[in-house]
Amino acid sequence: MRTKGNEKAESWDKIYREGKPGWDINKPAPPFEDLFQNKHDWLKTASLISFGCGGGHDANFFAQQGFDVTAVDFASEAIKLAKNNYPELKLIQKNILELSPDYDQQFDYVLEHTCFCAVPIEHRRSYMESAHNLLKADGYLFGLFYRFDPPDQDGPPYALSMEELEKAYEGLFTLEDNYIPKRSHGRRKQRERFILLKKI
Repeated sequence: MRTKGNEKAESWDKIYREGKPGWDINKPAPPFEDLFQNKHDWLKTASLISFGCGGGHDANFFAQQGFDVTAVDFASEAIKLAKNNYPELKLIQKNILELSPDYDQQFDYVLEHTCFCAVPIEHRRSYMESAHNLLKADGYLFGLFYRFDPPDQDGPPYALSMEELEKAYEGLFTLEDNYIPKRSHGRRKQRERFILLKKI
């Protein structure tokens, strides 16, 4: 679903009010469920902040796994939906680019899922800087980065390449893992990548 004027929360609120957003799959992303099928040395129950949480499905899933989760979205309708879906979820209505310095170094993990692709291209570096600031030493930014398609200027969701992603996090993170998930939802198959980044 394309959303012009996405720099403002009101444009996203409008979509939530008009009905079910196209990006809301009403359950946790399958690759996140698959994460817990095997042991990962880097993945331990700790503090996690979910960027652009939408309806809160992914955030709630990690809370169910024992993580201390905070979910963030700048759209009031998204926060309202997440609160209705998961009343116990800890929620913050705020732009992810404006969380620093109030929440600096408070989290072990930043969770990404279809948030980076909605950030205006000129603010991608700011996204990475925000994640870096919020993470504790040796913290991780991980999740599903979308959409790996041929370049275009049409979005959101904006197209992405590994070169563009690397440019955004250069000097802030090191790439620890990168793969195409075996299970993805619907049209996201072969268009999203699981990325694990460690704070420098």
